[in-house]
Amino acid sequence: MKKGKAGVRYVLRSAAAKIAAGAVGALALIPGLLLRTGAAAMGGLLRLLRLAPRTGTKWGIYFTRWSLQLAKKVHTRLMAKAKKRWEADTRPDVMTDFDEPGHTRPLTTADEFGTDYFGGNLVSVFQTETEAVREAYAAYDPPMMLAVAAEYWGLPEGLTSAAEAVRQLAVNTADKYPADAKMADLVAQVYALLHQAAQKAAEVGPLFAKVHENDLRRFEEPRPGEHMWNILERRQDGGFDQRQPSRFVAVAQDVAHVYARYEPGHMNQVAAEYEGIPAGIENIAAAISLLQVRSNDRYPVDKAVVDAIADVHQLLMAAASAAQELMPNFRRLHAPDISRHEAPRNGEEAEGMWDV
Repeated sequence: MKKGKAGVRYVLRSAAAKIAAGAVGALALIPGLLLRTGAAAMGGLLRLLRLAPRTGTKWGIYFTRWSLQLAKKVHTRLMAKAKKRWEADTRPDVMTDFDEPGHTRPLTTADEFGTDYFGGNLVSVFQTETEAVREAYAAYDPPMMLAVAAEYWGLPEGLTSAAEAVRQLAVNTADKYPADAKMADLVAQVYALLHQAAQKAAEVGPLFAKVHENDLRRFEEPRPGEHMWNILERRQDGGFDQRQPSRFVAVAQDVAHVYARYEPGHMNQVAAEYEGIPAGIENIAAAISLLQVRSNDRYPVDKAVVDAIADVHQLLMAAASAAQELMPNFRRLHAPDISRHEAPRNGEEAEGMWDV
């Protein structure tokens, strides 16, 4: 229902963008025609006086191009706003807006609606894989505190796995893709922030072990009849160990594995990756936020542990914020290349004559 309503709004905004662009272009065409006529008349007069041959013909044509250029700018800007609004309307809530286990979300806007910019009709592999992490972690309900402890200990490994995909993108940008060297540096900066988050996450497990030393000792060095201190009548089956891989680690490892095998065949696919990195990091941050909320509201843990997880989440959101600059910089650094696709001169077949 939520995405259906958002889809209707997107279609209406798209139609409004086209109508507005056409209206602006038509309005701009009127003064353009008048100015071109004046330029032609002025050029004719100057030619009679032999002062400036072909002057009106040379520069008068630019007046009528205003309408096309202006209409294109209006359409591009309005479509970008429509896409941002659609993403905001359909962004899942970390606590309540998860699909049932075993079901996956629709990939992106591009699966339902066409887009008008380079790479916009493609799905980021990183974003798709991290959505799976977010959904899988939301469906996980640890049965006992040693399982929760495994999540705390597993945070750095899970974050490192997710960050590995971003590191691989930076390496490929530098060594394999026909991209400006500055793009590799920008992606590397995002990776550096993710690495900081992983380093901060490495403090959570030891902190948990320190503040809950007495609780953990009951499992690690149980006294005779230790179960007599249990709050609830629950059998000890020894099925959990705080140092076993956590659920977060298990699902986050898939991100690195899938991305290591991904080979984009076109730069529009690479562009989709740059654009999908912020949302992908937000998906990972959502899983961490969920662990923080549950630690605060449901799990019997010290608030210092909750605060430590909050610090990790803050670093992840800083990385997501830095990643927002990737796509704008990609477009700026590769404007001539992208314009060949978005505004091919005399059509795609003609522009294709420049293909290497």
